[in-house]
Amino acid sequence: MTHTEAIVKLLAPGPREGDAPVPVNDAVVAHVAHCSDCWQLLADLEVPDAGERFDMSSRFGCDAIRDELFALVDLDVRTIAREHASAARHLSWCHACRSRFAELVMVEREIAAMPRWLEIGDQVREAVGRLVVRLGRAAAGLLEVPDGFVLGPAIATAPVRGETVAASAQSARVQLGDSGVWVEVENDTADAGLCLRLLGATAEPLSVRLREVRDDGEPLVARYTLDGAEPVLVRGLWPGSFVVELHDARAVHRVRLEVGS
Repeated sequence: MTHTEAIVKLLAPGPREGDAPVPVNDAVVAHVAHCSDCWQLLADLEVPDAGERFDMSSRFGCDAIRDELFALVDLDVRTIAREHASAARHLSWCHACRSRFAELVMVEREIAAMPRWLEIGDQVREAVGRLVVRLGRAAAGLLEVPDGFVLGPAIATAPVRGETVAASAQSARVQLGDSGVWVEVENDTADAGLCLRLLGATAEPLSVRLREVRDDGEPLVARYTLDGAEPVLVRGLWPGSFVVELHDARAVHRVRLEVGS
């Protein structure tokens, strides 16, 4: 039973005078008894004296659990029960929190199913998210990577969906569409730049173009050719916003690049 169905049945007009009373469905009672959202709505329908405001989520103990829901999205049932026992117990009976958790899981699945490259023009694709690097310091590295990127061998290889990563991460990889060709981007702190390397054979070399994002457009800053296993070093970068373009015979792949000092 949903929240709407429970409230509709509870607020249904009563029997007319002389009619037999209609009993409240047991399922409605069972739902409302374990649903802070439904109780909150019923409390709001009352006009409390002295301006008192009911907070059913705190009375049901939902507040602390809701702050923890994001950490449960990628976990299976057994892991949740073992590592988040209090949240598991609460979710076993609280309809409101269980509904919110289901919505979070659905949203995360939709995000995971999003294309890694968005079509922004004829044969032009742009990575979802941005690549954020800090240059010029030995401890600097990749601070954020776009959707569809995976961290390099220095870190456990795992998909990252537009999230902040450990500052010690030095490289990330991305596949160019469905070509089967991967490009590795490495933070080259010694030379205040980036190192680009092909992982896989291509029929033709890739043309790499670096553009600076300005208010008046995206002027070309540098151009390189990426071929075979020989890396390309992009040096002398300065703090700002850039676009890295990878041109092959079929499409142009663009990656947003944010550089910090």
